[in-house]
Amino acid sequence: MKQAQAVILDLDGLMIDSEPVHQRAFEELLARHGIDHEFTVEEYGRHFVGIPVKENAEWLVTHFGLRGAPEELLAEREAIYESLLEDSSNLVPMPGVFALLDALRARGLPLGVASGSPRGQVDTILRGLKITDRFRAVVAGDDVPHTKPAPDVYLRAVEQLGVAPARCVAIEDSATGITAAKAAGLYAIAVPNRYTAHQDLRADVQAESLDQVLPLLVG
Repeated sequence: MKQAQAVILDLDGLMIDSEPVHQRAFEELLARHGIDHEFTVEEYGRHFVGIPVKENAEWLVTHFGLRGAPEELLAEREAIYESLLEDSSNLVPMPGVFALLDALRARGLPLGVASGSPRGQVDTILRGLKITDRFRAVVAGDDVPHTKPAPDVYLRAVEQLGVAPARCVAIEDSATGITAAKAAGLYAIAVPNRYTAHQDLRADVQAESLDQVLPLLVG
């Protein structure tokens, strides 16, 4: 896209390899309730990735017969996950993310983050990766009335950047994120990871890694 005036990136699964941490949190939650289960990549990707965690909790109740309200299980899982995020060894950047951010900044493109995750988790990850100051706009899932696949996070981000949606590029790893970006009117680049490779992403264009994104923006 030759006329891009801004770039908005997803966070989980795109800039940081957070899905293994999410998976650990769900597995630890199950263990606390007496269930020893390790998800396969395919199973976890199909039932959890790109899906709101509230729905994840509801699926766990139904699939494993957990006792307790989904809301209570969700709060317990979130506490487990956030404790894992506090350990910097769990914050693994995706290959190519720093080089891409450097290249975009060198070209003077304002950057934003549009995440479906809660604000506290987003801020913890950005601080842990030391990239908070790279972004002019940061919108989290609880900053808007409806999270992905609704377009709200992207609409809020383009508003903060002061750029028309049609002149902004979204970079996403999941079908849910792509749906949100396209619904907001953005050009969407998909960079799937091992958990989302099976999804029907329906982006405008797809790259195998973040290293391949820049030519799609300036080529």
